[in-house]
Amino acid sequence: AQAILAQAQEPFVFHQLGIPDPRVSAMSYGKGKGKLTPAGKMGGDGPYGKGAGRPEVSDDCKVYVGNLSFKTRWQTLKDFMAQAGTVTHAKILMKDDGKGWDKGWGKGKGGGMSRGMGIVEFASAAVAAMAVASLNGSSLEDREIQVDAWTTGWQKA
Repeated sequence: AQAILAQAQEPFVFHQLGIPDPRVSAMSYGKGKGKLTPAGKMGGDGPYGKGAGRPEVSDDCKVYVGNLSFKTRWQTLKDFMAQAGTVTHAKILMKDDGKGWDKGWGKGKGGGMSRGMGIVEFASAAVAAMAVASLNGSSLEDREIQVDAWTTGWQKA
């Protein structure tokens, strides 16, 4: 390995050999508000980074679900809504964005207090419309839920 490192004069040689360039520091500036952070830890590409995550989905494929129990979790909501068709994503809207910073709430494993509503994304607009038609007024965890088309509240001019 030392012989290979001694021969490599340019950074691209390391890349071609599949070896990380030892001249590049393991630390880099991330999005951590000016703090020096380990490379790859902040935002960006990874599956859990805040950058290139899920692709943007048309509002036609989203539905609003209201009157949920505060104990309803995203997996329960996703499984229930799958009666209408393929669910690609389900999210329960939480107080304080699920961080549990609101006086005493979310200190357990739940991670925040539910707002009693959620957003569900379906594979197509037709499936989303089917969910609105068939699941509105149905019962989930002993509550009559409201299912309606998702609207962002503004229209592009």
